[in-house]
Amino acid sequence: MKKLNTLLALSLIVLQLSGQALEKSAFKPSLWEIGWVSNDIFIGAFSTDVAMGFFENQAIGIRTTITNDYFLNNFEGFYDGANFVYRGGIFHKIYLPLRRDRQLILRHGPRISVSEYSLQTEGWVSFENFGNTQYRLSAIDVVDQNIELGYELILGLQQHYNRLFFLEYYVGLTYMDLVSTNSTQYSLSELRESNNYYYYPDVFPNNIRLVFGFVIGLKWEP
Repeated sequence: MKKLNTLLALSLIVLQLSGQALEKSAFKPSLWEIGWVSNDIFIGAFSTDVAMGFFENQAIGIRTTITNDYFLNNFEGFYDGANFVYRGGIFHKIYLPLRRDRQLILRHGPRISVSEYSLQTEGWVSFENFGNTQYRLSAIDVVDQNIELGYELILGLQQHYNRLFFLEYYVGLTYMDLVSTNSTQYSLSELRESNNYYYYPDVFPNNIRLVFGFVIGLKWEP
């Protein structure tokens, strides 16, 4: 509960800062960005970033990802496969100019993951036989939905081309914690222990993983 309260507090701070910024800018964005994201390079998923600038060097945005094969978070040994995994979040982005066409990027914000996993197990299934309800042991398809919350801190380098295209490389850390499940097969603590959040378990604490990748997209100023 303490972890959840901390995540909610951080999320509220980001939302409050974003709202104040939008109010001060009178809803006149200073820039727009939309890009395709190669999430952590190794994950085969379609991801997009959309960011709106409200000051000369700051922006707020959203990142969204949909995949059915998010193998870095597969609750290894518990499920047969993933039906879908949706990951999203909002972020606050700060641009630190290095030269005219290159900027250092600092990005942070809350994250959410909603996933649906399936497995096949055995159980008693009822059926009618000559008006009588009977039971037999049979295969049962089970579908569980799990929800995770977290926070992300990213450092990147953005390069501009022709004042329209940009390429952004990033590296950082993501913290994710399983906070809810509707599973009748496993407890929340069992799923937390089995969840694989990270690349290097001997380097980073549990629930924290290294992320790196790149974003390619369009950037323009109204």
